[in-house]
Amino acid sequence: MQHFAEEAKACERQNNRYTWLRLLIMIAAIVLGIVLYPLAIWLSVATVLVLLAVFAVCLKKHLANIERQQHKERLKIINQQELNCLEGDFSAYAPGTQYENPKHYYTSDLDIFGTYSLFRYLNRTTSPSGSDMLAGWLEKPAATAEIEARQQAVKELAGMVDLRQEMQSIGLKHKDVSKELAGFIEWLHSGAELSGRRRLLRTLQILPWITLATIIAAIAGWAPSVFVWLLVAVHFVLYGSLGKKVNFLHQQVSHKVEFISTYSELIRSVTGITFTSPYLVSLRNCLIESDALQQIQTLRNRIRKLDYRLNMVYIPVNMLFFFDYRHLVWLEGWRAFSGQKVPEWFDTMAKVEALSSFANMLHNNPDWATPKITDEYFTLEAKNAGHPLIPGKERVCNDFSLAGAGQIAIVTGSNMSGKSTFERSIGVNMALALAGAPVCASALSVSNCQLYTGMRVADNLEEHTSSFYAELKRLKQLIDITKDGQKAFFLLDEVLRGTNSRDRQTGSMALVRQLARQQVSGIIATHDLALGELEKELPHNVGNSHFDVQINGEDMSFDYKLHQGICTSLNASILMKKIGIEVS
Repeated sequence: MQHFAEEAKACERQNNRYTWLRLLIMIAAIVLGIVLYPLAIWLSVATVLVLLAVFAVCLKKHLANIERQQHKERLKIINQQELNCLEGDFSAYAPGTQYENPKHYYTSDLDIFGTYSLFRYLNRTTSPSGSDMLAGWLEKPAATAEIEARQQAVKELAGMVDLRQEMQSIGLKHKDVSKELAGFIEWLHSGAELSGRRRLLRTLQILPWITLATIIAAIAGWAPSVFVWLLVAVHFVLYGSLGKKVNFLHQQVSHKVEFISTYSELIRSVTGITFTSPYLVSLRNCLIESDALQQIQTLRNRIRKLDYRLNMVYIPVNMLFFFDYRHLVWLEGWRAFSGQKVPEWFDTMAKVEALSSFANMLHNNPDWATPKITDEYFTLEAKNAGHPLIPGKERVCNDFSLAGAGQIAIVTGSNMSGKSTFERSIGVNMALALAGAPVCASALSVSNCQLYTGMRVADNLEEHTSSFYAELKRLKQLIDITKDGQKAFFLLDEVLRGTNSRDRQTGSMALVRQLARQQVSGIIATHDLALGELEKELPHNVGNSHFDVQINGEDMSFDYKLHQGICTSLNASILMKKIGIEVS
């Protein structure tokens, strides 16, 4: 970060020198032009023109250096944010609240999206399509072959710090253009308004030259001026009749230069790199073979020319030659030829941005593992697995394994002992693994299946649903998807908490038996020690683990380590006493 700050300062000093140099050149042009004029007009004019050319070169270099300084400033910000992230502060990144969905299979329970979420921790996308792609990958397991291809790409991108930060810098440079996406997509799907009118187009191509020739003839005295005024009237009529459609179409594409420039620079950054991983090679080839960079740059330049119509000096020339109409006809032609490829370009760049986010996480955590994915149901073997959102200095990691269909782990423990955090650690790492990302573990092997959670269930006043009924609906969803033959892995916390203890125990045991019969594997965290007794009834399906608490009088300590067997220590009465409830 200090390196970029120093380079930005050097650029600032260079900018100051360019400012003074430009001023001196301009003063020299004025003074020499005046001094040399009495001696020789041609010498005066030539000197001024040479100095103006030097001024133009200096201006171009000055603008390039300003851009270089701004780029260094953005890189300084990017690296400062990364340092903050390593310290546990990742508030600078978008939280993805627009993707929150309480009815999703697992994203709400596992804090995949939201203010303090996995998405916010790893998100380094800068475009709306990149953000959507990353969110989509975290919401749904990919095919195993796709996951493995992403893993190779992530490993390669992890070492390409300059490329990844270059893409982020481009996004910060054009950070306000995302609102233009909807208008651009709307234009891509619009029908042709002008390009199909061939007779009108031929008329507008020939008429300006007839008018220009008539004006010259009238000035030379070869034709009466009335013909000029008649042709001018025709121009006004045509310009007025086309004006409404032209203005509407211009509004659709006008001010899209910054938006188009963003994708132009992003595409250039990717196509300018040689990759080795097959997935990145295919993404790059997709852009190169469709000539995406040239097409996008040509579109950007044409839109810039169209925006000239807003210049007062340009209006008379435009009325004579109908340049805005011709630009819009060209744009409609571009849309018909290249517009159908744009979604593919956006999709390609979105994948690169999502992969870059995973790669950045691996670069920041080089000790995290690339998981092994298998299609065989069911395998879960984790070594030193922890929660990625807990800072490394505070994180307690655990080993855990579950092998075979219908294997259910009952995790018991006292309050605050770490049961829920453990479940979320397993769930978040599975979500990462099935998206193609590295995981917060020294090793992880897991089956490719549907992750399902039931951990946070609340009532819904809008739907007139109690928390108990909401949980029943959630459990029914799990039963239904597994009945259909879909392979799933579940994480449940305090099953049926909304009813009395007897019904809760009876229902919980019945649920475990049914899930075991349906050959569904998962983890259930509970305070109900009676659930652990199912190990005797279902020895081939149920196993017990627990989190312990060490109690010394009214003092408690937790090691947050997973142990075998059923928990035997309880702490609810101690906690109640600490808040002032008198427990006899």
